[in-house]
Amino acid sequence: MKRYTLRLFLTFCVVIIVIALAGSESFALDPLFELDTKVLHSKNQKTSQSGPPVSKAPAAGVPNKKQQTGAGSKRLKVKHGSHGKTLRNSLTIAGAKEPSRVKRKLLFKTASSGMVVHSFHMAAGSDGGIKWTRKVWDRILLPGRHQNGPLVVQGSNYSLSLDPDRYPVFPAADGGRIIIDAGMTLSPLIKTILREKDPGIRIVSENPDDRKRFFSSLLKAAKFYSVEENFSVDFGSDPKLAVSSDFKIEKTPESLMNNDVVLVNVAGNSRGMPTSLISFLEKEGFHVIGSAPPISEAPDGRKMLYRIEGSSQDSIVDDLFSALSTPCEKNKNLVLDDGALSGVTLSVRADRYSESNNGKIVVSFSEENPVQYTLLRLLELKGYRVVMLNPEDDFREISEKVLSSLGLPAVYGMQPLWVPDGTPFNVQLSGFVVVGSGRNGMRRFLTNVPIDPLVRALAQYKGFDVIVK
Repeated sequence: MKRYTLRLFLTFCVVIIVIALAGSESFALDPLFELDTKVLHSKNQKTSQSGPPVSKAPAAGVPNKKQQTGAGSKRLKVKHGSHGKTLRNSLTIAGAKEPSRVKRKLLFKTASSGMVVHSFHMAAGSDGGIKWTRKVWDRILLPGRHQNGPLVVQGSNYSLSLDPDRYPVFPAADGGRIIIDAGMTLSPLIKTILREKDPGIRIVSENPDDRKRFFSSLLKAAKFYSVEENFSVDFGSDPKLAVSSDFKIEKTPESLMNNDVVLVNVAGNSRGMPTSLISFLEKEGFHVIGSAPPISEAPDGRKMLYRIEGSSQDSIVDDLFSALSTPCEKNKNLVLDDGALSGVTLSVRADRYSESNNGKIVVSFSEENPVQYTLLRLLELKGYRVVMLNPEDDFREISEKVLSSLGLPAVYGMQPLWVPDGTPFNVQLSGFVVVGSGRNGMRRFLTNVPIDPLVRALAQYKGFDVIVK
C-alpha cells in the first residue's frame, strides 16, 4: 500500500513538472508593456537564467511572423548583451494604417550579459506637407538648423533612432527639438523613452495637410516668446489698411521693441501679399512669411475706385454722373408750357439734366430764389425728378441726393473696398458702394478721401480701375 502511494505521488509530481515546463514555452504580453523604462535605465539589470531558448507564440487572432513582416509593417530590433552571451528581442510592429490593437510578436533567444543594449529604428514613410513646412520654418528661424540625419537618443543601456523621412525633426526656438509624428505611429513606449532622455523633445501629431491646425501645434511646441493666432492690425484711419495673418510671432521679449515681429500665413485658401505691401510692413517692423504667392487680379472693368475731389457743387455733380456712366447735360432748358393754349411759352433752365431708366432727373444749384423754387415744383408735377442742393451741401449730401434720384440706394460710411475673399488685407475708407444688378454687377466705390500710392497699388492689385478727378 505504501509503495502504491509513493508511486502515485511521484507520478503526480512528474505531471506537474511537465505542465510547468510546457507552460513556460509560451506566454502573452500586452504590447504596451513590452519593455519597462525603469529596466532600460537600470545599470545592474540581472540577466535571464540559463536554460533552453524560450519562444513566445503569437496570441490568438494575431498574424504569424510571415504575415507581419509583409508590406505595411516595420521592424524594430532590441538587442541585449551580457558577458559574451546575447539576448535578442525582435519586434515586428504593424504599419501606421493597421489598428493599434494588433499585437506584436516577441522572440527571445539565450542571453547571459549584465549590460543591456536596445536599438530602435523607425522606417521611412510619406513626407506629406513637410517640404513647405521646412521652407516656412527656415524663414522663421535661422536656416541650416535642421537635423538631416536620424534623431538618435542613447543611454547607458540602449540606443534609439528615428527615421528622418517618417519622423522629421525641427529645431525649436528654445533649443529643443520637435518630432513630427503625422501618422501617430509612435508608441507610448518610444515617446516615454524620448521624453525621459531629453526633456527638450516635443512631439507633434497633427496632419501637415491641415496647414493651419498643424502649424498651430508646431508653433506651440517651438516655445516662442509669444504666438497669437488669427492676428490683425490696422494702419491709418481714413483710409484704413487692415492686415490679417494666421499667426503673429514674437521670438523674444525684445521683438516688439526691435521691430522684429513675424506674420505668418499658411492657410491654403489665403492669397499672397504684393511686394508694395510687404515693403510697407517691413518698415513698420513686421516680417511677412506666406505660403501663397502674390496673385494680381487683372482689371476687367467691373471694379472701380473713383475719387471725387471737386471743391464746387457743380464739379462734384459732374464727377458723380461720370463715375456712374450716366449722361448729363448742363444748363438745359425744359419747357413747362409751349403756349399752345395760353399763348405764353414758359421754360425752366435745369443746371444739370439727365435721363435714365428711372426717369428724367433735374439738378438745381439753389440760389434761394422763390420763383426758381416754384418753377422746379412745377417740373415735379410734370413727372421730373428734381434734386435741389443747398449751399452747404458737401460731397456726402450731394451724393446721397443724386444716387437716390437715380434709384441707386447706397449708404455713406467706412466700408471695405472689396468683399472679403481670403486676401490677408483690405482697405477701408469713407464713401459709397454702388453695386450693379446681377451676380457679376459692377462694383463702384465713390469717395472724396485722398488716395495715397499704397492704397492705389493695393486697389489695382485687386483688379480695380482707380480714377482720381
